[in-house]
Amino acid sequence: MKKILAVLASLIMVLAMGMTTFAANITIKGGANGSQYAAYKLLNVTDGGEGKYAYTLNDKYLDALQKVTGKTEERDIVNYISELTAEETRTFADAVYTEIKDVAPEAVTDTDKFENMEQGYYLIAEKQTGDAQDTYSLVMLDTAGKEDVEVTTKEDKPELEKKVKEKNDSTGAESDWQDGADYDIGDEVPFQLTGTVEKNYDNYNTYYYAFHDTMSEGLTFQKDSVKVSVDGIVIDSGYQVVTDGLTDGDTFEVRFTDLKEISSVKAGSKITVAYSAILNSNAIIGAEGNPNKAKLEYSNNPYGDGTGETPEDKVVVFTYELEVNKVDKEGNALEGAGFTLYKYDDKLQAYQAVGEEILGVTTFNFSGQDAGLYKLVETTVPDGYNKADDTIFSLEAEYDTNADNPKLTKLVIRDEDGNIISDGEDAVFTINLAKGTASTDVVNVSGTELPSTGGIGTKIFYTLGGVLMFGAATLIVVRKRGMKAE
Repeated sequence: MKKILAVLASLIMVLAMGMTTFAANITIKGGANGSQYAAYKLLNVTDGGEGKYAYTLNDKYLDALQKVTGKTEERDIVNYISELTAEETRTFADAVYTEIKDVAPEAVTDTDKFENMEQGYYLIAEKQTGDAQDTYSLVMLDTAGKEDVEVTTKEDKPELEKKVKEKNDSTGAESDWQDGADYDIGDEVPFQLTGTVEKNYDNYNTYYYAFHDTMSEGLTFQKDSVKVSVDGIVIDSGYQVVTDGLTDGDTFEVRFTDLKEISSVKAGSKITVAYSAILNSNAIIGAEGNPNKAKLEYSNNPYGDGTGETPEDKVVVFTYELEVNKVDKEGNALEGAGFTLYKYDDKLQAYQAVGEEILGVTTFNFSGQDAGLYKLVETTVPDGYNKADDTIFSLEAEYDTNADNPKLTKLVIRDEDGNIISDGEDAVFTINLAKGTASTDVVNVSGTELPSTGGIGTKIFYTLGGVLMFGAATLIVVRKRGMKAE
């Protein structure tokens, strides 16, 4: 008996060493944290040895597989699946899942991992997305002969990009679409939203798509300015521009109830919304700026209801303030002056007044200005003082043009010759970056005075009189000497 048991033990060990494992651990990568996945074993696998495996139908999904493949016999269905290309496999997975999504799967996991799964040909379906940006995905997986399998989810998320364009009135320069810009209060500011369409767009029967835009109080939306394009071609139907009844804080939305109704839209298309807003009197001056945020909402489940959304994308519009302090030569505030600020306009090739003349104060604030070439003119002169010289200067700004949260980084004032006059001991202007201000003092001196007693005029008279008296005395002496000689 001992010999028989020893032989049996040896046989068991040999057999164990030669057996192929029939359990697999499946790890899912690429999905959002918190996603829930279901595993459906469409085909069973048996090991035929020497790396050969036989596949049989899982009767649980027989009806679905027959319907999708159009085949009735097991062998024909297996052959159909084995001959699918990568693109055809994706289409097959979508079709099968549509048929079986309400059937209980073999396993469900919330940890991105299935453990000790029977060998087979699986459809792995995302049943619940992990976050608002996530989309539902499907993958096909064969575990035959494998103990540990990793699979990456096949997901493609729509993306949103929001941009603003910078225009300089004084130079005529215009930037590309970027994340920061500066403008004068009253200017019309151009914006652009660009959204992408996901690659598995064709798997959807209907597709909701909506741009959500939120402006700060310093920007006034111009509804009539909206233009929508698909891959660069303007369209005039298939969407709504909504401004009323919004409860989520949006300024406006551009909604496509069903993007499928627009025939020119396809997987990978770009939808563009161009529009403008007026920088108004509520605009924030300085580094805080005037942000404009947007996000994209989209259908994310081709097998049922549900929408996802992109992270918000933000651009910022900056504006600044010029501050002029009127003082006398002792540095004391001087009343009675009036100033007008002019800005050079490249289109008109001339300086144009920035608003009306400011009077009745000793500190003159020209609020809501952007970068450009300026001329400050004292248009009303205090009684008894000379008019101050005109001051021509340029205001330059630096800010982030490609950033998630654009910041104002620098303000500089230059004179007519391009020299910086807002830095150093001899600075003419003082910069406060946080407040976005450039301040300067303009000095008035008293007007020209007539000569007074003890002044230079009296001295001139005394000097001339002395010269005349000396000349007369000299003449008398000379004449007396001449008379004596005769």
